[in-house]
Amino acid sequence: MGTSLLSERVATVGRRSGRNAAGSRVSVPCSGCGDILQLALQHDAKTAPAAIWAPSGGAVATVPNALPLPAGPPDMGGTCPGATGPCKGCYAAALEAAYTGLRAMVAANYDTLAHALGCGGVLNAATLLTAAVEHSAALQRADGVRRPVFRWHSDGDIFSNQYGRAMRRAILATPTVDHWGYTRTLSAVRLFDRVPRFALFVSADDDNVERAARVAARWGRPLAMLADNEQHAAALWGRVSDTVGDAIPAPVTCPAAGRWQHDGRGPAHIVGPDGRRVSLVRGGGAVGACVSCAVCLPGRERVRSVTFLRHGSARDALGSVARVRVGGAK
Repeated sequence: MGTSLLSERVATVGRRSGRNAAGSRVSVPCSGCGDILQLALQHDAKTAPAAIWAPSGGAVATVPNALPLPAGPPDMGGTCPGATGPCKGCYAAALEAAYTGLRAMVAANYDTLAHALGCGGVLNAATLLTAAVEHSAALQRADGVRRPVFRWHSDGDIFSNQYGRAMRRAILATPTVDHWGYTRTLSAVRLFDRVPRFALFVSADDDNVERAARVAARWGRPLAMLADNEQHAAALWGRVSDTVGDAIPAPVTCPAAGRWQHDGRGPAHIVGPDGRRVSLVRGGGAVGACVSCAVCLPGRERVRSVTFLRHGSARDALGSVARVRVGGAK
């Protein structure tokens, strides 16, 4: 990404402390029943235009710019109808299982959107989603961001085509915001055909790579490939080539899931306030890795696919979150 575009997306107003709240709430009246509908946005340091690398070691976003929903397939209370076997180790599900506040927030978001769709339909849900994006954009601009960015589904996925249509309306209603996201809901990809300033990646892995490649090629979308390591990634991309030839943009590896994991400079999901890893200082300002790297964001002249190397534990995160959803325990 060019330096000028990076400067437009990075916050220029300094913050001395991050916000530890689970999210920032947006409220609108339901068009069907008049009840107040609330959505909570997530302070996700990886996606944010500004963050703090706290002295304690964690990174905290200063602005919420991501919408989270419950992880996992619908039969365990999630919003991912396209979940596959490799989703078992989902990092978002692991966070839900570990943190009661996050688990409550995503569940409430899902309930709110289900109510909005059931009570007032697509237009009702789109009004709520548009308000959420506009709220985030306003907070970003207040921090000096000139080109706000919004991440769809830092947790969860497009749970129905009706919801996808509401998403589409919200994206079209906020044309000064750069939107991006990833989906395994293959049936929903067509809904976003020719939607401007929305970078949608079709998520692929061992279980669905051929189907995902065909959908991505059909609708001109890049792939986001989940792999165990570089050798595994090469094999998966070989399967893509065997399926659709060169119809999919060539991939790059996400640095936050790759080389930044082992460079010893700090949390892999943030960079320094100038967009470089070398300027990252404990206790100082930071920028989310997504904003700095920008491979997945709109505005690049050359669209690229991306490889995400699995990191952290491969334990059954979905099983863990399913158990705590039922039991209510932390």
